[in-house]
Amino acid sequence: VVTACDHAMIAMNSVKGAYTKRIAWYEAEMTEEMETEAKILLEVKRALTNHEFVLHWQPQCNTRTERIVGLEALVRWQHPSRGIVMPGAFIPVLERNNFIASLDLYVWEEACRHIRSWIDRGGVPIPVSVNISRADLYAIDVVEALEGLVSRYDLDHRLLELEITESAYAEDEKMADAVARLKGLGFTILMDDFGSGYSSLNMLNKMPIDILKLDMKFIQNETEKQASQGILRFTMGLARWMDLSVVAEGVETRQQLERLKKADCDYVQGYYFARPMPINEFEELLRNGQTAM
Repeated sequence: VVTACDHAMIAMNSVKGAYTKRIAWYEAEMTEEMETEAKILLEVKRALTNHEFVLHWQPQCNTRTERIVGLEALVRWQHPSRGIVMPGAFIPVLERNNFIASLDLYVWEEACRHIRSWIDRGGVPIPVSVNISRADLYAIDVVEALEGLVSRYDLDHRLLELEITESAYAEDEKMADAVARLKGLGFTILMDDFGSGYSSLNMLNKMPIDILKLDMKFIQNETEKQASQGILRFTMGLARWMDLSVVAEGVETRQQLERLKKADCDYVQGYYFARPMPINEFEELLRNGQTAM
């Protein structure tokens, strides 16, 4: 009976929050998945202590000069036995178990540490963008944590750019309040995944942002059109009217770049210019003078 109840509870938890699915049958794989998640959580805690998580850097380039003007910091797990583990294998587990804030704090500090290192070595400081998740707001004081980091590493607030998805801002009043406070402190705010389904002019008007990051699928769909790309041009014109810069994500071909240039897009990010790269590869680009502020 105890085992049957345990199995029923596991099945029930598998459909919590899924309002279109009211019944779940227990399967052995559910227990295996729980055991796997528990193991990953233990490994993540050890990995944070041992600094096994590393940042990979994806450049953001000026559409006219095609030179690097910014970076997005993306986390990878340098696992001692499995090698590089991509975030898709561990981020969802951390989100489901309310542990994502610990990793985000680690990423924010690593980004600050690297920016400080580049400055100390006489390099030109490059803005680095990091992600803030909705779960962070309920686990830590995000504003206090970020302000503490830029203060500890003696950085200009504008060098640590903060990416917030439009869905998180639209659905959570606490996020809206945090964004307003962070903007007031001098951080640059990016709306990530713009065009992914929640976009509204009313929200754009209310959100105190500096940069729009256009969703990858939106960019790919619009740049494939042979017509006048009216929506893309309208978005660029709207950004200009609101005094916002625009970064287009997911640029993979020269054709996409040329169409974005014609639409007057400021900056692009994607495999056409560079995949996310480890620190040694990026610093080689710095030594070769591939930046333009």
